[in-house]
Amino acid sequence: MATTLEKKGGKMKLPSNEQAVVDEFTTVIRKHQDQAPGKLARLVEIAFEFTLGAGESREDKLARAHVRGLGARQQLAEAEGGSWSSEDVARLLQISKTAVLKRLAAGRLLAWREERLQAARFPRWQFDEHGHVLAGLEDVLEVLNQDERLDAWATILFFLQGKPNLGGRRPLDLLREGKLKEVRLAAQAYAE
Repeated sequence: MATTLEKKGGKMKLPSNEQAVVDEFTTVIRKHQDQAPGKLARLVEIAFEFTLGAGESREDKLARAHVRGLGARQQLAEAEGGSWSSEDVARLLQISKTAVLKRLAAGRLLAWREERLQAARFPRWQFDEHGHVLAGLEDVLEVLNQDERLDAWATILFFLQGKPNLGGRRPLDLLREGKLKEVRLAAQAYAE
């Protein structure tokens, strides 16, 4: 017998045995809602590792990898001040929401799709303290967007992770220092 799980933006039907598991997880998450989502995701990963152990099946390993991926995405989403909605970015740049989404479609801004909200979320770090797109960002995005294999998360990871060819420094930090040439070269290597 399937039950209906209420969620933001719609309903999802689950078999009753799966609904019971979701209800238990929901209770635990609500109990610890004072924790940052990224930290909760990391703790869930640890709990999976502890309970599933070494004798896990391929399906279990894939499930754990999926949980790790969710935790990593959450950490990327929260990095450097989190994210803004397209409406927030429109206000910041003093342009319309449509213009923001056109810039995103043209590869001039970076965002990921928030599935449950069916909306784009824009990392705050791509904007400077004056409310402008970070100098050089569009140039680097142009290089990265040439590789069709790179999705938004891989692109975000490029900016936020230290690179050996940059002396262990993050491309984002070098862009903030105006070192566009070095970041473009690193982007070319990353996109190969």
